[in-house]
Amino acid sequence: MTTQQIAQRIYHTPEAVDAYLKVFEKLLVLKYYGLPLPAIIKVLGHGQKLIEEHLTLAEKHFPDDESLKAYLEDRGIKLDKIG
Repeated sequence: MTTQQIAQRIYHTPEAVDAYLKVFEKLLVLKYYGLPLPAIIKVLGHGQKLIEEHLTLAEKHFPDDESLKAYLEDRGIKLDKIG
């Protein structure tokens, strides 16, 4: 779905949808690199509840590192596993 389609479906502005997706994508990168919840909250600057909701979605849709990495690389983000 496009940003516009999502916005219309959930009754939010396209800007709000884009902002949400940006935070989610950043969270996926931090999750991939194994940052703990308190660090993710600090880095992203959002509340624990929102971050936990994002993590729940991430775990549902990307159950392993390979699926997470494939999604992020498909979005143009190059990842190298640290350590």
